Amino acid sequence: MRTSIAHAPRASGGTSAPEVENGDLRDLLAAIGDALDLPPGNRRPALLDGRVLLVLGAVRDVLDGRARFIPYETELLRQKVSEDGGGHA
Repeated sequence: MRTSIAHAPRASGGTSAPEVENGDLRDLLAAIGDALDLPPGNRRPALLDGRVLLVLGAVRDVLDGRARFIPYETELLRQKVSEDGGGHA
């Protein structure tokens, strides 16, 4: 089994590692949900294609251990989604 950040316990600020990880993962999943939740319209297919690639990149970085901190990866995903011009997320 590969080592990934999702399986590497860490703690900050006196919070137990599982609590930190659960919150971090919940925030990442919320960002993924927001990125993929697009209203219907002519631009939806193109926007969705681009956002799927962004989401896959974030998920791969976390699972492969390339993302040093899940909150950073979450913020990066949110920033890229807001820059794609699609709004709504």
